[in-house]
Amino acid sequence: MEKSFTEIEKMAVANVLYNLIQADFQTKKGENECLKACLKELEFDATGFVPIARDQLPAQAYETLKYMTLEKKRVFSRMMTQISRSDTHFGPRERSFVKEILEMCEVPFVHK
Repeated sequence: MEKSFTEIEKMAVANVLYNLIQADFQTKKGENECLKACLKELEFDATGFVPIARDQLPAQAYETLKYMTLEKKRVFSRMMTQISRSDTHFGPRERSFVKEILEMCEVPFVHK
């Protein structure tokens, strides 16, 4: 990764990604493996990490995500796409959640 995320940015991204894998109420092995890979790429230590509830994301994560650099937003967007597709089904609940993040946090959509 060319740009290092701050600890606050890592926490915000991790919270969104954890909530994303549970958006369709079905967490599959591929999603968990992809999440682990994304957290490793972020250099995020998930030891003892307790993700916040989805309804807390706007107050606790969205502002941080909104003010990340464009490069970091692209990395984050790619991670959301990878996780969404990791179970081979980018379902309506996942799409809705990703769209919310993209719009609320001014993140470009990265489809690869």
